[in-house]
Amino acid sequence: MRFWSPVNGVASVGRRLLSVVLPVSLLSAAVGSRPDLYRIPLQGTGAYNGLDGEAVLTPARSPFGIAITTDGHFVFNLAVTVPVLPPPSAFGSRFTTYVAWVTTASLDRVERLGALKAGAPTKGRVAMSKFLVVVSAESNATGTKWAGPIVMKGTSPSNYLTNFSSHTMFNGGVPQ
Repeated sequence: MRFWSPVNGVASVGRRLLSVVLPVSLLSAAVGSRPDLYRIPLQGTGAYNGLDGEAVLTPARSPFGIAITTDGHFVFNLAVTVPVLPPPSAFGSRFTTYVAWVTTASLDRVERLGALKAGAPTKGRVAMSKFLVVVSAESNATGTKWAGPIVMKGTSPSNYLTNFSSHTMFNGGVPQ
């Protein structure tokens, strides 16, 4: 009969942990190439496709834990940061600022996050299951929907789970 001793116990536990941790670390290295689900990469569009930035999601807090809306959507704090931006006037003399927006994939609901300056985060909240982050050049930062050119865009991680089988492209082109 063997008794547990600190030396034998630690070695035994260490061997068991190593046999579990090693495959998990290999798995995490393989999965490490996927994007972080709380970071939305923003990519430039058109002539400015070299621009990049990111939108970082953090769960919004409430007195009861994580905040959700009355219809069950999680509420996230969103911080949009773009390190380098050309002057807004590069898109035309009437454009004076950049504005960050969130919208549904069908563009039926648009919410303004606020004015965006290079290197400084613009913060807001989003309570949509699937959404897009859009940065546009605007003449002012007070509109209810963008009117200027879209300079950058990004897609929420929940859009990765979209089922395209109901898309019109896959059902003969006729909406069902």
